Amino acid sequence: MKKFMVALTGLVTLATVGATVPAAPVTANAATKTTKSTYVSPSLKVNAIYSNAKKITGTATKGAKIEVKSTKNAKKNIASATASSKTGKYTVKLSKSLKANSNVYVYATNTKTKAYFYRIIRVQAAATKATTKKTTTKSTTKKTTTKKTATKKTTTSSTKKVTSYGIKTPTGTWKSNTANKYSQVWVFSQKTGLNQYLYKNGKKVKTLVSYAKYSVDAKTPTFWKITYTPKGAKKSSTLYMRFTSAKKFKVVNSKNQVVKTKAGVAPAANWTFSKN
Repeated sequence: MKKFMVALTGLVTLATVGATVPAAPVTANAATKTTKSTYVSPSLKVNAIYSNAKKITGTATKGAKIEVKSTKNAKKNIASATASSKTGKYTVKLSKSLKANSNVYVYATNTKTKAYFYRIIRVQAAATKATTKKTTTKSTTKKTTTKKTATKKTTTSSTKKVTSYGIKTPTGTWKSNTANKYSQVWVFSQKTGLNQYLYKNGKKVKTLVSYAKYSVDAKTPTFWKITYTPKGAKKSSTLYMRFTSAKKFKVVNSKNQVVKTKAGVAPAANWTFSKN
């Protein structure tokens, strides 16, 4: 029996500031008992959350269980709900307000496979309403009395934006640039896990990673940490990617800096991948 797990936030954070979270997803999959491993990755979209909000809304896989937590993998939920079995829409009612600039973890769980997917959401400060101050001054002379009224208006608003490309999962085939005659192809699949191949002058020369179980930790909507364990391996490895568009990412280090990395026998190089 082959067992694979795929875990993906969000991100998109996200930690997310001021936008609907698509950005930052995290998935984790539970192995099934069938003859072939399957990766059922729930989808999850979370609308922007404000500190004065009384509910959290969005869409997810139909019938998915939605849980809101204060920390990753927290045993106790802040609140929970179930996505509509017809539309996938959900509404999670909050019993108390959330603190501005804090993070909440929104999970979507497939109730049948127990696979889950979560996003890290930054709570935004409630919109500030415009305030009006009126100041009245009086000036008096012996012959004439006049009244002057000065009105001051102060409007305060704070809007922060975080780049997001609507990326939910890395699923698909990604091809790298060519460096020193070498190129790579990475394939993220819900059925076969992560597979990495090395090419030279367009010809395949080595399989770098095969049938690896992997999980995704979205540090931000565009900066992800991938932890993977190749088939038969006892130790896991990590890699980091920074998305520059919905169909392109660069290999970076844990500080989100572009660095040269080796790929099998290929010399270290800067790698940029595009989705086929």
